[in-house]
Amino acid sequence: MGLTVTEKEHWKERISRRIDKRIEAIVAEDSNLFDRVKRDARQRTLDSLGLAEMQAELDTVDQEKDALGKRGDRIGKAMLTHVRGVPVEDINDYYGYRREHEVSGAIERRQQVHEDELLADDETGRWILQLRQEKDNLLDTVWLATSSAHIRTLWSKVVELLGGEQTQLQWDALAIEPVEDN
Repeated sequence: MGLTVTEKEHWKERISRRIDKRIEAIVAEDSNLFDRVKRDARQRTLDSLGLAEMQAELDTVDQEKDALGKRGDRIGKAMLTHVRGVPVEDINDYYGYRREHEVSGAIERRQQVHEDELLADDETGRWILQLRQEKDNLLDTVWLATSSAHIRTLWSKVVELLGGEQTQLQWDALAIEPVEDN
């Protein structure tokens, strides 16, 4: 007898949490890896999109804006404290920051690609990428492990047709005795 959809979802979530915990443990062993990868991937992203020089100029403008903003905030706060007749400590600070969504979205997407490239160049990073891949495919893996021979055969044919590869857990799931067809 096979598992219900709810049971399969349960096992997917349980295994997913275990993978997350393992990734956290691996990251803890090399805590600088992700900071280094993010920094290097961002620079690669800006270079590959041809935005490095413009980003440097934008960073300078942002620094100048920050300085002017702080000056303006101090003046505004002083005016408000004067009008209200309250001490400066009683005035709340708030800062607004807005970027163009399209540019920042392109940078984020490209940066993820470069982060994955940089992780692939590192032994610990490759392990993390493999665990992420297993996690991303976990629902398919759970279904494969609890499916009939017909579904397993179909799955293998689809993977072959699309030129893809199965994850290690999917290979292991296919090795489990299939559920009997009713």
